[in-house]
Amino acid sequence: MATPVVTTEVQRKLFHSLMILVALVNWLGVQFLGPLRGPLLSIGFTGICLVFFLGFDIARIRVYGYFPFRRITDRVMRPKERTRLGASVYFAVGTMFAFLSLYFISNLLLMWFGLQLNWMLSGWLAVSAVLVAAVGDGAAAIIGLKFGRHRIKGNRTIEGTIGGFLFGSLAFIPLWYVIGIPLIYGLIAAIVLVIVDFIASPINDNLLNPIAIAFTLAIFEIIFIVFFSLGVG
Repeated sequence: MATPVVTTEVQRKLFHSLMILVALVNWLGVQFLGPLRGPLLSIGFTGICLVFFLGFDIARIRVYGYFPFRRITDRVMRPKERTRLGASVYFAVGTMFAFLSLYFISNLLLMWFGLQLNWMLSGWLAVSAVLVAAVGDGAAAIIGLKFGRHRIKGNRTIEGTIGGFLFGSLAFIPLWYVIGIPLIYGLIAAIVLVIVDFIASPINDNLLNPIAIAFTLAIFEIIFIVFFSLGVG
Protein backbone atom coordinates (compact mmCIF):
# COMPACT_ATOMS: atom_id res chain seq x y z
CA MET A 1 0.00 0.00 0.00
CA ALA A 2 1.32 3.41 -0.99
CA THR A 3 2.43 5.72 1.78
CA PRO A 4 0.60 9.06 2.21
CA VAL A 5 3.67 10.94 0.96
CA VAL A 6 3.83 8.87 -2.23
CA THR A 7 0.08 9.15 -2.76
CA THR A 8 0.29 12.93 -2.39
CA GLU A 9 3.17 13.10 -4.87
CA VAL A 10 1.25 11.00 -7.40
CA GLN A 11 -1.78 13.29 -7.11
CA ARG A 12 0.49 16.33 -7.39
CA LYS A 13 2.15 15.07 -10.55
CA LEU A 14 -1.18 14.10 -12.11
CA PHE A 15 -2.41 17.63 -11.50
CA HIS A 16 0.68 19.09 -13.16
CA SER A 17 0.43 16.71 -16.11
CA LEU A 18 -2.46 18.74 -17.54
CA MET A 19 0.18 20.57 -19.57
CA ILE A 20 0.82 17.33 -21.51
CA LEU A 21 -2.38 18.17 -23.42
CA VAL A 22 -0.22 20.64 -25.34
CA ALA A 23 0.95 17.67 -27.45
CA LEU A 24 -2.60 17.02 -28.67
CA VAL A 25 -3.20 20.73 -29.26
CA ASN A 26 0.02 20.98 -31.29
CA TRP A 27 -0.99 17.98 -33.41
CA LEU A 28 -4.37 19.56 -34.13
CA GLY A 29 -2.69 22.87 -34.95
CA VAL A 30 -0.24 21.32 -37.41
CA GLN A 31 -3.00 19.23 -39.00
CA PHE A 32 -5.39 22.13 -39.60
CA LEU A 33 -3.10 25.18 -39.77
CA GLY A 34 0.08 23.66 -41.18
CA PRO A 35 3.60 23.47 -39.71
CA LEU A 36 4.23 27.22 -40.02
CA ARG A 37 1.18 28.36 -38.06
CA GLY A 38 0.23 25.22 -36.15
CA PRO A 39 2.40 25.93 -33.09
CA LEU A 40 0.52 29.20 -32.60
CA LEU A 41 -2.39 27.09 -31.34
CA SER A 42 -0.10 25.45 -28.79
CA ILE A 43 1.26 28.83 -27.73
CA GLY A 44 -2.27 30.13 -27.27
CA PHE A 45 -3.32 27.03 -25.31
CA THR A 46 -0.24 27.31 -23.09
CA GLY A 47 -1.02 30.98 -22.49
CA ILE A 48 -4.55 30.12 -21.40
CA CYS A 49 -3.21 27.46 -19.01
CA LEU A 50 -0.68 29.93 -17.62
CA VAL A 51 -3.34 32.57 -16.98
CA PHE A 52 -5.55 29.96 -15.31
CA PHE A 53 -2.77 28.54 -13.10
CA LEU A 54 -1.51 32.01 -12.17
CA GLY A 55 -4.97 33.36 -11.36
CA PHE A 56 -5.79 30.22 -9.41
CA ASP A 57 -2.61 30.48 -7.34
CA ILE A 58 -2.90 34.19 -6.67
CA ALA A 59 -6.45 33.67 -5.40
CA ARG A 60 -5.32 30.69 -3.32
CA ILE A 61 -2.47 32.62 -1.68
CA ARG A 62 -4.37 35.83 -1.00
CA VAL A 63 -7.43 34.17 0.57
CA TYR A 64 -5.83 30.91 1.71
CA GLY A 65 -8.00 30.49 4.81
CA TYR A 66 -11.20 30.97 2.81
CA PHE A 67 -10.18 29.37 -0.47
CA PRO A 68 -13.00 27.00 -1.55
CA PHE A 69 -10.61 24.40 -3.04
CA ARG A 70 -8.16 24.48 -0.14
CA ARG A 71 -8.65 20.81 0.76
CA ILE A 72 -7.82 19.78 -2.79
CA THR A 73 -4.79 22.04 -3.17
CA ASP A 74 -3.42 20.98 0.22
CA ARG A 75 -3.43 17.38 -1.00
CA VAL A 76 -1.49 18.06 -4.20
CA MET A 77 0.95 20.71 -2.98
CA ARG A 78 4.01 20.39 -0.81
CA PRO A 79 3.86 22.36 2.46
CA LYS A 80 6.34 25.00 1.27
CA GLU A 81 4.23 25.64 -1.85
CA ARG A 82 1.03 26.47 0.00
CA THR A 83 1.95 30.14 0.39
CA ARG A 84 3.86 30.43 -2.89
CA LEU A 85 3.19 29.99 -6.57
CA GLY A 86 2.73 26.32 -7.37
CA ALA A 87 4.83 24.16 -9.66
CA SER A 88 2.14 24.29 -12.36
CA VAL A 89 2.76 28.01 -12.85
CA TYR A 90 6.50 27.50 -13.28
CA PHE A 91 5.98 24.59 -15.66
CA ALA A 92 3.52 26.62 -17.76
CA VAL A 93 6.01 29.52 -17.92
CA GLY A 94 8.78 27.13 -18.99
CA THR A 95 6.53 25.59 -21.61
CA MET A 96 5.50 29.00 -22.95
CA PHE A 97 9.11 30.16 -23.15
CA ALA A 98 10.17 26.96 -24.93
CA PHE A 99 7.43 27.29 -27.55
CA LEU A 100 7.85 31.02 -28.16
CA SER A 101 11.65 31.02 -28.35
CA LEU A 102 11.98 27.95 -30.57
CA TYR A 103 9.19 29.13 -32.86
CA PHE A 104 10.79 32.58 -33.16
CA ILE A 105 14.31 31.22 -33.72
CA SER A 106 13.20 28.65 -36.32
CA ASN A 107 11.27 31.30 -38.28
CA LEU A 108 14.27 33.64 -38.26
CA LEU A 109 16.62 30.90 -39.47
CA LEU A 110 14.14 30.00 -42.19
CA MET A 111 13.84 33.60 -43.40
CA TRP A 112 17.53 34.54 -43.12
CA PHE A 113 19.30 31.34 -44.15
CA GLY A 114 16.55 29.17 -45.66
CA LEU A 115 17.28 26.64 -42.93
CA GLN A 116 14.30 24.27 -42.74
CA LEU A 117 14.20 23.01 -39.16
CA ASN A 118 11.07 20.89 -39.44
CA TRP A 119 10.79 19.62 -35.89
CA MET A 120 11.53 22.99 -34.34
CA LEU A 121 9.39 24.97 -36.78
CA SER A 122 6.33 22.78 -36.25
CA GLY A 123 6.60 22.92 -32.47
CA TRP A 124 7.45 19.27 -31.94
CA LEU A 125 10.75 19.90 -30.20
CA ALA A 126 8.95 22.04 -27.62
CA VAL A 127 6.34 19.29 -27.24
CA SER A 128 9.15 16.77 -26.77
CA ALA A 129 10.59 18.90 -23.99
CA VAL A 130 7.22 19.18 -22.25
CA LEU A 131 6.48 15.45 -22.44
CA VAL A 132 9.90 14.28 -21.27
CA ALA A 133 10.07 16.91 -18.51
CA ALA A 134 6.58 16.21 -17.18
CA VAL A 135 6.73 12.41 -17.28
CA GLY A 136 10.41 12.03 -16.39
CA ASP A 137 10.38 14.49 -13.49
CA GLY A 138 7.19 12.98 -12.12
CA ALA A 139 8.53 9.45 -12.36
CA ALA A 140 11.82 10.44 -10.71
CA ALA A 141 10.00 11.97 -7.73
CA ILE A 142 7.54 9.10 -7.26
CA ILE A 143 10.04 6.26 -7.77
CA GLY A 144 12.58 8.04 -5.58
CA LEU A 145 10.07 8.33 -2.73
CA LYS A 146 8.81 4.76 -3.09
CA PHE A 147 11.96 2.82 -3.92
CA GLY A 148 14.85 5.21 -3.35
CA ARG A 149 17.53 3.72 -1.13
CA HIS A 150 20.78 5.18 -2.43
CA ARG A 151 21.05 8.96 -2.19
CA ILE A 152 23.38 10.77 -4.57
CA LYS A 153 22.67 14.44 -3.85
CA GLY A 154 20.16 16.10 -1.53
CA ASN A 155 16.92 14.16 -1.70
CA ARG A 156 17.80 12.65 -5.09
CA THR A 157 18.36 8.92 -5.34
CA ILE A 158 19.89 6.59 -7.89
CA GLU A 159 16.58 4.75 -8.22
CA GLY A 160 14.64 7.95 -8.83
CA THR A 161 17.17 9.19 -11.38
CA ILE A 162 17.07 5.92 -13.32
CA GLY A 163 13.28 5.93 -13.20
CA GLY A 164 13.15 9.51 -14.45
CA PHE A 165 15.46 8.69 -17.34
CA LEU A 166 13.58 5.54 -18.35
CA PHE A 167 10.08 6.99 -18.14
CA GLY A 168 11.20 10.24 -19.76
CA SER A 169 12.58 8.22 -22.68
CA LEU A 170 9.39 6.14 -22.90
CA ALA A 171 7.28 9.31 -22.98
CA PHE A 172 9.02 10.23 -26.22
CA ILE A 173 8.04 7.02 -28.04
CA PRO A 174 4.58 8.31 -29.20
CA LEU A 175 6.33 11.21 -30.95
CA TRP A 176 8.64 8.77 -32.71
CA TYR A 177 5.78 6.47 -33.67
CA VAL A 178 3.22 9.10 -34.73
CA ILE A 179 5.34 12.06 -35.83
CA GLY A 180 8.53 10.28 -36.87
CA ILE A 181 11.04 12.17 -34.71
CA PRO A 182 14.18 10.01 -34.32
CA LEU A 183 14.49 8.23 -30.98
CA ILE A 184 17.88 9.83 -30.41
CA TYR A 185 16.04 13.06 -29.62
CA GLY A 186 14.19 11.32 -26.81
CA LEU A 187 17.40 9.93 -25.35
CA ILE A 188 19.04 13.37 -25.48
CA ALA A 189 15.99 14.92 -23.80
CA ALA A 190 16.07 12.33 -21.01
CA ILE A 191 19.80 12.85 -20.48
CA VAL A 192 19.31 16.61 -20.18
CA LEU A 193 16.52 16.01 -17.66
CA VAL A 194 18.86 13.92 -15.50
CA ILE A 195 21.66 16.50 -15.74
CA VAL A 196 19.38 19.41 -14.80
CA ASP A 197 17.98 17.42 -11.90
CA PHE A 198 21.44 16.44 -10.66
CA ILE A 199 22.85 19.97 -10.84
CA ALA A 200 20.10 21.16 -8.48
CA SER A 201 20.04 24.74 -9.77
CA PRO A 202 18.44 27.42 -7.55
CA ILE A 203 16.04 27.99 -10.46
CA ASN A 204 12.82 26.01 -10.05
CA ASP A 205 13.28 22.76 -12.00
CA ASN A 206 9.69 22.90 -13.28
CA LEU A 207 10.69 26.10 -15.05
CA LEU A 208 14.18 25.01 -16.07
CA ASN A 209 13.50 21.49 -17.38
CA PRO A 210 11.34 22.27 -20.44
CA ILE A 211 13.57 25.22 -21.39
CA ALA A 212 16.86 23.32 -21.06
CA ILE A 213 15.54 20.28 -22.94
CA ALA A 214 13.97 22.37 -25.70
CA PHE A 215 17.12 24.39 -26.35
CA THR A 216 19.36 21.32 -26.29
CA LEU A 217 17.16 19.57 -28.85
CA ALA A 218 17.08 22.75 -30.95
CA ILE A 219 20.88 22.99 -30.98
CA PHE A 220 21.11 19.31 -31.87
CA GLU A 221 18.70 19.75 -34.78
CA ILE A 222 20.53 22.81 -36.10
CA ILE A 223 23.87 20.99 -36.00
CA PHE A 224 22.36 17.90 -37.63
CA ILE A 225 20.71 19.86 -40.45
CA VAL A 226 23.78 22.03 -41.12
CA PHE A 227 26.19 19.07 -41.21
CA PHE A 228 23.76 17.06 -43.34
CA SER A 229 23.46 19.97 -45.79
CA LEU A 230 27.23 20.37 -45.98
CA GLY A 231 27.68 16.65 -46.47
CA VAL A 232 25.13 16.52 -49.28
CA GLY A 233 26.61 19.62 -50.87
